[in-house]
Amino acid sequence: MIALRSPDNDGPLTWLGNFPVYVSTVVAGLHGVALVLSALAMAAGSEALLQSLMFSSDAVVRDWSVWQLFTYAFVHTPPYWVFLFELYLLVVFGREIESYLGRAAFIKLYLILLAAPSLFLTVCDFVGWRTIYDGSSALHFGVFVAFALIYPTAEIFFTIQAKWIALALLAINSLQCLALSDYQSLAVLAVDCVSACLFIGFQQGRFTFRLPEREQKKQPSPRPVVRPNPDPASEDAIDAIDPILEKISRHGIGSLTSRERERLEKARAHLIAKDGGS
Repeated sequence: MIALRSPDNDGPLTWLGNFPVYVSTVVAGLHGVALVLSALAMAAGSEALLQSLMFSSDAVVRDWSVWQLFTYAFVHTPPYWVFLFELYLLVVFGREIESYLGRAAFIKLYLILLAAPSLFLTVCDFVGWRTIYDGSSALHFGVFVAFALIYPTAEIFFTIQAKWIALALLAINSLQCLALSDYQSLAVLAVDCVSACLFIGFQQGRFTFRLPEREQKKQPSPRPVVRPNPDPASEDAIDAIDPILEKISRHGIGSLTSRERERLEKARAHLIAKDGGS
């Protein structure tokens, strides 16, 4: 679907015929099994079992039901057509994130999106806001937000870019929560979106941790290593712009960053000079 890939990605776990199986695919399968089990439990009248797996801030704080911090996302209740949309977000866009960041980073992202909302609601219990929550809609929307942050200009639905679709869905979900006075769902949605933004920002180097100035002075400063600057003219111009040309063919020249446009212009000037010299 997307041309760019991280050189450090781990690839699929295995293949089922011609179908690649990623971690996101396995997680989607687990949610599918959980859906069936949830439906059977409701049909058998075992609602007490489902309630023990749902997140309840009161149960976590007072009864130490800490497993609910994670199991709540695997309790699925009707309507189930929403769940099918969730699976689409997880399988399709989760695979692209996993290919870009690598398997380990995707697992970290998913665990953060899973645990951050329940931890936030647990903290809110100490100020008197007791909540009950289940389902994975906000979790998998967070996966799509992470995709939109990585590929903001990717055209997915009727040539609409991913960033605009993410903003539209966020606005619709937020307005729906406000209209229904469902503030806990709104809080979970906000926490997952912020968590996705922070995680992708750290992965792409936009956010970094820095030691305070005093602690930095205590650290021995490494001796600078002087390396000669590579001569741009000595690089093969065709190899340098091949990835950029592939990106233009898939997403258009408008998808190029300023740095990629500069590289393209330098390569073009080098080729012109080379052809003129020969």
